[in-house]
Amino acid sequence: MKIKITGILFLLLFVGVTSAFAQSHRQKAKNYFGIQFKPMIPLGLVGDKPFTIRQDDFETEISPLFGYSYGAAIRIGMTEFLSIETGVNYTKRRYRAEYNVLDSNLTATDDIGYVSFDIPLNLLVYVKLGNQLYMNVSGGASMNFNPSNIRSHITPDQFKKDIFILEGRRYNFFDFHANAEVGFEYRTDRSGAFYLGMAGRVPFGKVLRIATEYRYDTHSQVAYGDITGATFSLHLKYFFPLSTSSNTAHTQRGPIEF
Repeated sequence: MKIKITGILFLLLFVGVTSAFAQSHRQKAKNYFGIQFKPMIPLGLVGDKPFTIRQDDFETEISPLFGYSYGAAIRIGMTEFLSIETGVNYTKRRYRAEYNVLDSNLTATDDIGYVSFDIPLNLLVYVKLGNQLYMNVSGGASMNFNPSNIRSHITPDQFKKDIFILEGRRYNFFDFHANAEVGFEYRTDRSGAFYLGMAGRVPFGKVLRIATEYRYDTHSQVAYGDITGATFSLHLKYFFPLSTSSNTAHTQRGPIEF
């Protein structure tokens, strides 16, 4: 409980300080609003890796699948080359459970999804590569809300005597992740800004407790494991063009104009 309260207070304090700092530099920096989309790639170097849980002759392999995240992005300019970025996102992680009863060669496969909502808070550093091209490096943390547990079952035979069940129970309603990202951004005055990058998220603790069960009549076997929730993804962002007074202001023209 103390860790949760400390994390929330840290985020609130960080938002307050950076917002105040941004106010003092508003004449130099710019603020943006946009949308973002992340296709999550099951890359074991950064994200979750496949793992196997086993109880006697019943085993289950849990493997990450392609997931996705999308939402709104708000960028608060601090200086010309520093910004704070936040927003709110809907995230769906997907996993595949492959069941196997070793002594009977009975197998089955089931796909599951786990939904969460996150509010990131990242510090962005820009490196200007050209008149309109920038490289972005960012890092920070995100607070995540996990609304529900998950449950799925499958019957591989037509008589429905064999049943495989998977349950996933969240460790907490709220948890925190560390964020890191690098990418490139192309800015235009009329069409807005386009961003493409790579992002990694690593939770500060385990996210989901997994239990898989094999049932046949009164016979039951249960295996346990954990999902960490780490992800690797591409990151696509689009920021809408800024509205300026020059676009709406009209100058008085003379009688002859060349």
